Amino acid sequence: MSSLGVRLIKWSLLVMAIIFIGSFFLVLLAVMLISTVWSLLRGRKPQVAIWWTRYRDMARQMTSGGAWPAQRAPGRAAKQDADVVDVQAREVRDAPRRLPAQD
Repeated sequence: MSSLGVRLIKWSLLVMAIIFIGSFFLVLLAVMLISTVWSLLRGRKPQVAIWWTRYRDMARQMTSGGAWPAQRAPGRAAKQDADVVDVQAREVRDAPRRLPAQD
């Protein structure tokens, strides 16, 4: 193959990759827009906003704590676990059947 042929193949592959990536992002944008409109029509918070809020909260925890919860010092983890409330377990006997018996 000549060098012109190799250059032509490289440029055509580059153009095809750019077209593919561009079309992928356009489809992603369209799906996000449709999902947001659908959520708002049903009266719910858009999923994209929920994901962004979770990401922002996680980023705040990383900057304030300096590490993931599993990597923090034991004293800090124990302090956060102090909010756990123990409950008394009890056994449920003769609970009424909620579904009819299947034959």
